[in-house]
Amino acid sequence: MFVKLGGVEIASGGSTPVKLSTEPNADGSVQVGIYEELAGGTGSQWRAGVWVSAFVAASTLGKDLTDFSFSAASGGYIDGASASGLMAGGFLATMTGEKIDPTVTMTGIINPDGTIGPVSGIPEKFLGSIEKGKRTLGYPIGMRWSKSEVTGKDVDLVALAKSKGAEAVEVANVHEAYKLLTHKRLPETLPVAESDMVLDDETIKGMDAKYKGWQKKLAEEWGALLQLQQAGRLPARLLAMAGHAQKSAEQAEKLHKQGLIAGAYSKMLVAWVYAASATDTYDIVTKIQAGNTEAAVAAINSLDQLDSLTTDVFKKIGAIKPSTLGGHLLMIASFQAALRSWGFKVFAKEQVTQTKDLIGMLARRSKAELQGPEVAEAVVERLAPTVLLIGQTVASAAMAAEELEFMTEKSVNYMCSIPNIKRMSTSFQSAGAAGVNYFETLLVEPAAKQFGLTMDQARVRIAMSEPNYLVSYMLSHLQQVDGLPKQLKELWGEKSPQWNLLMLAGSELAYYNSAELIAKYYSLGISTDYQTGRANAVQHEKAFMNMLASAERTARSSARGARIATGSIPVQAKLAYQQATIAREGDLSDKIDALSQFWLSSAYSQTAVMLARN
Repeated sequence: MFVKLGGVEIASGGSTPVKLSTEPNADGSVQVGIYEELAGGTGSQWRAGVWVSAFVAASTLGKDLTDFSFSAASGGYIDGASASGLMAGGFLATMTGEKIDPTVTMTGIINPDGTIGPVSGIPEKFLGSIEKGKRTLGYPIGMRWSKSEVTGKDVDLVALAKSKGAEAVEVANVHEAYKLLTHKRLPETLPVAESDMVLDDETIKGMDAKYKGWQKKLAEEWGALLQLQQAGRLPARLLAMAGHAQKSAEQAEKLHKQGLIAGAYSKMLVAWVYAASATDTYDIVTKIQAGNTEAAVAAINSLDQLDSLTTDVFKKIGAIKPSTLGGHLLMIASFQAALRSWGFKVFAKEQVTQTKDLIGMLARRSKAELQGPEVAEAVVERLAPTVLLIGQTVASAAMAAEELEFMTEKSVNYMCSIPNIKRMSTSFQSAGAAGVNYFETLLVEPAAKQFGLTMDQARVRIAMSEPNYLVSYMLSHLQQVDGLPKQLKELWGEKSPQWNLLMLAGSELAYYNSAELIAKYYSLGISTDYQTGRANAVQHEKAFMNMLASAERTARSSARGARIATGSIPVQAKLAYQQATIAREGDLSDKIDALSQFWLSSAYSQTAVMLARN
């Protein structure tokens, strides 16, 4: 289904024929072919959707992208994100040898856990498809009342379809999409009990010790934080950061008293990052206002000691000689935290240079001018996000190192197969690059056009409020990146377990981060607070609640698969699950974090299954 927009014509819908095919692939390469009837007939969003839907279809059957050769051939001109749910169900039909009912179609974007996310223009898509003879039409859960692109009013899809002699059916996930299209059921793994996802005592004890370490670090910032809050008129962003630090600390203490150590640990990390960033920013601003711009630059330089920090943590992880499946998963999890740290560091270094340039310009002003509130506002707008990135770099690097100490669950003996890991990382890298491209065509390119920016400028603007976007972008091109990745490749060797596990960790992270960004800003219509970057409203709440519930169940289903394949549930999957269940009870921004953590929990379990294929 598609909807035609723009120009002088009234918005209208329709459908374009797409032929999907799959066949077994034995050579270990990724083969996803996209064929056009007309030159330039498929747009970048649609092409990215083919890649993501192929990846999800393979994952749904416990396979990876390299196990099959996929192809999608379209007629006419087509673009948009809304066909990926349909294509995921279609690919599954070809993989299982089932026929698709030609009177059935659906719309919706596919998420990494198989849920079907919201899309726009559904009334017009339905009308166009009904005209082409479709009689059963699927739509994402929570989207029964959808906005018409013609009238701007909400339309009841069930009533609309019924008035045309058709039926509208709500579709929650790829299993329901498959059933809608083929009238057959896919086997589903039963989830383990919630009690099976509880962390072991040894991990909890180790994490509690790290929690207390961060609690002590936060106490060192507390006096300066209170002084900041009691100061005179300060920029709103600075006060918002201080307030968020205090709120996170209170939540951490409350969770700790309840024995919810996983949630307490993550909240205490957040509290420290925001508290340290707020107090460091305040210190630099006061130096500038006092006319001491040289001291302000020196303070920034003292914070910007990140190169050795990130390099050391990668080398520490790489020094591990894993002999168990759990040891390999531990390296992957720690590498992911280290890669987040490295991504934040790269962006922070660029912003530090620009911040020092601003301070250099301010050095020409008089002391009276520097004490004006507009100077403080300008400095904080540039400085606060930069210092926050530095704080996130430090925290992520520390987490990478700390995970090596408290994630110690025993598991089966295991020696990794480099070809197997390469197949997995190639699959995730392809899906991650498609996801990043998806996000860029949906949001970054329109932003560049709207504000008259280059793509790189638009990337920086979006990354200032959403650093995970830049991390995803960098990790989706990790093979081509110079600097630290190239140094590590030369240090360890291209065929080493360390390098290949690093590549797998990065490609997985790129895929899931990009999927979260697409769900957040496209499917769900999340809006964020400018001062803190935290989500404050969601357009499609019912769809979000379905995605959250489905992600929770999928995490437990994936855990059962891991236990069957390896004999145990990975501690990394349990930790992500525990952090998600706690975050789910928080505000909207916490709930989005919960969705991401549930996806991550499933990813660790699925990775364990794929590693066990050796």
